[in-house]
Parts: sequence; C-alpha cells; structure tokens
Amino acid sequence: MKFFKVEWTKKKGTIALLATALAVSSFVLGGYVATGNWNPWGNRHYYQVLNANFQECYTPAGGVPECQSSHNVLFNTGAQYVEKLVTSNNEGFCTVSATCSFNFIAMSSTVTAPTAGESSTGTTTAATSGDCGVAGGTGGQNGAELTTNGFAAAAGAVTDISGNSPQSSTVVKTCTDATAATTVAQSCLANQAANASANRVDLAAATFTAITLQIGDTIQITWTITWTWS
Repeated sequence: MKFFKVEWTKKKGTIALLATALAVSSFVLGGYVATGNWNPWGNRHYYQVLNANFQECYTPAGGVPECQSSHNVLFNTGAQYVEKLVTSNNEGFCTVSATCSFNFIAMSSTVTAPTAGESSTGTTTAATSGDCGVAGGTGGQNGAELTTNGFAAAAGAVTDISGNSPQSSTVVKTCTDATAATTVAQSCLANQAANASANRVDLAAATFTAITLQIGDTIQITWTITWTWS
C-alpha cells in the first residue's frame, strides 16, 4: 500500500510539472506572437526613436537645383505635444485633423538658430511663440515668419510610413518667389497654417545658409520623420 502511495504521488508531481511547463510555454509563445519578443514581459517601444531631418533644394529660374541638408532642432515643447497626444489625447492645443497635424511647412529669414529648450507654442510672448523663426518669443530667436510672396505656411505633400521598423515619412513643399526678392534661412514643421495662433505648435526647425530668391526661383523643402521601434 505504501508503495502505491509513493507511485501515485510521483505521478501527480509529473502531471503538475508538465502542466506548469505547458502554461509557461504558452505564455512565452503568446508573448512572442504579440510582441515579436521571446521575453514575455517585453513589448514594442514605439516611442523609442522619433527624429526629424531637413533638406532644402534651391532652384534658380531656368537653373539646376542646389541642395543642402542641415542639422535641425526637435523642440522639447513639440515632443511634449506628441507625447500628450499619444498618452492622453489631451495635448491642449487643437484637435488633430487635416488642418491640425504636423504636415505644415513654414519659412523665415531668421538666421538665429533655435535651441531645443526654447518654447515653440502659441502666440508670441516674451518667452514663447509657435511662429517660425520666433522660438522662445521676443527673448529667444526674436525673428519673424514669412507670410507673403509665396512663402506663407502651407501643407506639404505627405508620404506615409509602411512596413517594418525603421521607416520614414516625408513632408515636401515647394515655394516659388512670386513678386520680389526674398531671403530665406529657416524652415519649420508646424501643426497648422495660421501663424500668431494660440493653437500653433512647431515640432522642429532648421536653419541653413541664407538664400535670396528672385522672382520665379523655387525652393523645395523636405522634412523626413524617422520612426524606429523594437
């Protein structure tokens, strides 16, 4: 009888061990299917890398394009706007729509480079401004956004991301000098066309070697947003 009890206990232990192994295996396999990661506690960090890159191509009327890329600034306030939109859908400015999203390209003749810590939201005050070339307000870049002659902020053509990480989306806009020579030295990626607005947010800005466009000259601006997740 004692022998029978020992054997039954061993059988129950083996069954319990197999059941536990099956449960753990299912958990790990389910985690892999959900996240692509063999660590069941792992997840995809979609916020891991958000980067903006800038390029401009200036073309004199009848001439050939002259392109340059330059380092740009991703504003802290712009990044916070994106973070709040993702985590709480309460970014505090305007509801995301066709007229409120980061596909608007603005221009400025301001040669003073912005810094990431300068506030880039809302109407212009002593410390903040959502206008291009005026990050940090009248105490920061202290410039002005171009609003006439073919350089007013407008939506660019958007190419969306697709496929696996890493991927990029682009916003492209071509400005044509309309009536008078105009100097440009900065571009911004903003969430709406209207400047001097309480709802304006600049995500990023880039300064480049100043260019004076003559009537008929064009400048093509390309903003590339790179998304990487794991």
